[in-house]
Amino acid sequence: MRRARSTPLLEPGSPFRTLAEHVPVMLWVSDPNGDAVLLNPDWRHFRGLSTDDAVPAGWGYGIHSADRRAVLAAFRRAHRQAAPYVAEYRVNRADGQLRWLHDHGMPLFDSTGTFVGQMGCCVDITAQRAPGDLRPDERRLTQLVETSRDIVYRIRVTPSLAVEYVGGAVEAISGRTPEEWYADPMLIVQAIHPDDRHAAALTTDRVARVPASTTFRWLHRDGRITWAEHFRVPIFDPAGHIVGFEGIARDITHRVETEQRLRESEEQLRELAARVQAAREEERAEVARELHDELGQTLTALKLEINRAVGVFGSGSTNVDTVNRLQSIVGLVDLGIGMVKRISARLRPATLDHLGLPEAVRWEADTFRARTGIRCQVRANRTATRLDPGQQTALFRIVQEALNNVVCHANASAVQVTITENDSKVELRVKDNGRGITTAQASAPASLGLLGMKERAGRIGGSFAVSGQRGKGTLVSVTVPLSTSGSTSTPHARRGRKATSR
Repeated sequence: MRRARSTPLLEPGSPFRTLAEHVPVMLWVSDPNGDAVLLNPDWRHFRGLSTDDAVPAGWGYGIHSADRRAVLAAFRRAHRQAAPYVAEYRVNRADGQLRWLHDHGMPLFDSTGTFVGQMGCCVDITAQRAPGDLRPDERRLTQLVETSRDIVYRIRVTPSLAVEYVGGAVEAISGRTPEEWYADPMLIVQAIHPDDRHAAALTTDRVARVPASTTFRWLHRDGRITWAEHFRVPIFDPAGHIVGFEGIARDITHRVETEQRLRESEEQLRELAARVQAAREEERAEVARELHDELGQTLTALKLEINRAVGVFGSGSTNVDTVNRLQSIVGLVDLGIGMVKRISARLRPATLDHLGLPEAVRWEADTFRARTGIRCQVRANRTATRLDPGQQTALFRIVQEALNNVVCHANASAVQVTITENDSKVELRVKDNGRGITTAQASAPASLGLLGMKERAGRIGGSFAVSGQRGKGTLVSVTVPLSTSGSTSTPHARRGRKATSR
């Protein structure tokens, strides 16, 4: 053990040295390098040493092997920083019993302000920690922690940052050994992903607000990113002040990656569904055009030819039955032409492509009213829209599905469709006066029509909502944001803004 050369307090015969050698308290003094320069008789007697015994391990003599690394790391750190030192650890007393000590050291400075070492005292706190022989229980607990697949840790944040304990799968999860954590507590910051460092609780205020469970990423030494779920609780001193926290960290990287792959698969399915829907719309438009242009024109030409034949036969002495049959054929052709127009319009209304969403919805409302007898009113604050063709098609199909639900489920006598557009968004509302949808019905897995409307809204960047009030009807609403650089997408944009209703 070195003798102090620069600490007048320890000079032989000095009042402090005389007091230190006779006071019934375990006292120690170290030099700037952390080497023990005074271990008083009470300190030695507690550990079973005589006044003349050499102490090769110095200040750290007798510390339990499970605590030794953390305690010595905290002690050396306090010396490097010339800061206070606090630790609790186990020591084998002279009679062989394992005892808990609370050790508290303070930095010493000479008259010039130069750091000359630490002075501290140890207090036996075994009675406060856990009465009796702790060795079997602590051995079992240590074995449990060290074989765990989780990290178990205890961090002190005041008076200075320190890793008091870390064990378990610390190296597998973080890529650092316990010795590295003990020697450099700033690894707490360095090992956390930069985007997640706000989750580190390194002050008493942050510890007080720390959630019981949180997840953030660690940067493994080999460059991997490890996701860890932390369960943390604050540590209080006897006065009730927060001094640190302790917790368990669990590696959930596999779970996070699985969830990420699931989200990616869901997104791919949505994109595939969007492509299928787009292809279906294109196919509908193509079939509608062919029905209208090809079959419709053929039927019209056939009607004209039959009408000419009727004229020819009617001007001569032709059998009346023949003329009547030709006229009957004309009637059937008229029915065929009407059917072609209806099928073509249901597949893809021409008004949607040529006049835009408001006029297409009005046409659908007229058809709905004629088919069902339910009143249907449409209000739109603009005759033209800045929605792109895909968005207009999606909203039109949502209107169709909502009206179909009114017929099938609402028992309503009237429906109101409102299209409101401003510089930032378009809002579509379909409100009926029927029985009103319930929360359970709105969230039921079998509500495929609602799910389809929600998916259509999501694919165009919109939000979907449905609500109902018993006996007062159901409201379906869709809000679609508009691009500020967008332009009107219908040929009638030059007509400007005009509130209309039908």
